[in-house]
Amino acid sequence: KRMKARAPPPPNQPSAASRIHSEPKSPAETSVISDQNLVSMKENMINRLVDFTVVLPSGMEQKCTVEGSKAVMDVLVDLCSQYHLNPSQHSLELKSSGTQQVLSYKPNTLIGALDVQTVLLKEKIPEEKAKRPLPRVPEKSVRLVVNYLKTQKAVVRVSPEVPLHNIIPAICEKCEVSQEHIVLLRDGITGEELELTKSLEELGIKELYAWDRKKEPNRKASVSSDAIEKEKTRLLGLFNADRRSSK
Repeated sequence: KRMKARAPPPPNQPSAASRIHSEPKSPAETSVISDQNLVSMKENMINRLVDFTVVLPSGMEQKCTVEGSKAVMDVLVDLCSQYHLNPSQHSLELKSSGTQQVLSYKPNTLIGALDVQTVLLKEKIPEEKAKRPLPRVPEKSVRLVVNYLKTQKAVVRVSPEVPLHNIIPAICEKCEVSQEHIVLLRDGITGEELELTKSLEELGIKELYAWDRKKEPNRKASVSSDAIEKEKTRLLGLFNADRRSSK
C-alpha cells in the first residue's frame, strides 16, 4: 500500500520573549512605562550641569555653571555670596532659552528641572519705599494785597514767580470778580495796567488794584476816586500825628 504523505510542519511559533513584546499592553502597563520614562528624563536633567548667564543688579553679565540638583533658593544664596550681596534683599528672575520667557518656580524647585538660559539677580524694592510718594517741595508764596471796588481790600497768598494771568483766578475768587471783566492795575492812583506775562517778583510789587470793568465802568473816575480816598487817609494820618506831637 502507498503511504500517505507526511503533513507539513506548523508555522514557526513566536518565542515567549517576542510574544511578551507583541502582546497588546493594558492602559495601566502603558502608564507605568511612560512614568518610568518621565522619571528617567527628569533624573537626567537634574543630574546634569546647568550653564546660564547671570545678570547682576549693576547690569554686568557673568557666565555660571551649577549642578542641576541644586534648588533655586540655594542658587540665589550662592550667587549673593559670590558677589557679596544680601540674599534677603535680592531675588532671581529666570528666563527660558530661545523665547526668553520668565519662568515660574518655587524656592525648592531644582534648577535642572527648568529650561534656564538667563538668570537676573534683582534687588528687591521695599514695599514702604515703593508706595511712599516723593516728598513735595513746598511752593514759595507771598501775601498779595488786592484793592478793589474803590475801598475794599483782600489778601491772597500766591506764588511770586508765576505770570500774573496764572493768579487771576485766585484774585477773582477772593474778590468775587469775573475773570472776563477784571483788569489788574499797579495802583488806584496812576491807573497803570500791569503786564499779565510778568510775575510779581519781576514787577517788584506785593500790592495791586483789581479794576472790575462791569461794576466800575468809568476807569478814570474809579482810579481818581480811589486816589482821593487814599489822599484823605494820608492827610488824616498827618493831622493826627500833628495833634499828638503838639500835646
